[in-house]
Amino acid sequence: MGKYASWLDFEKNVPVAYREAATPEAYRTGMNGIAPSGMKVKEGRVTHYRDGVEGKGDLVVSGYKRAMFE
Repeated sequence: MGKYASWLDFEKNVPVAYREAATPEAYRTGMNGIAPSGMKVKEGRVTHYRDGVEGKGDLVVSGYKRAMFE
């Protein structure tokens, strides 16, 4: 939480940052970046990632709050 001034700042900004950064394209780029030579990530994995993260920014914040403070 170092770059946030308060919990309210964290709670307000993380879902937006998560939504912007957790994209299927970012996942594809990252996975292809670590793939063995001549291989690439399966498109089904990219689709599964998209389905798993879509609309989950608020859930990330609530999970962090539960894990760290409650």
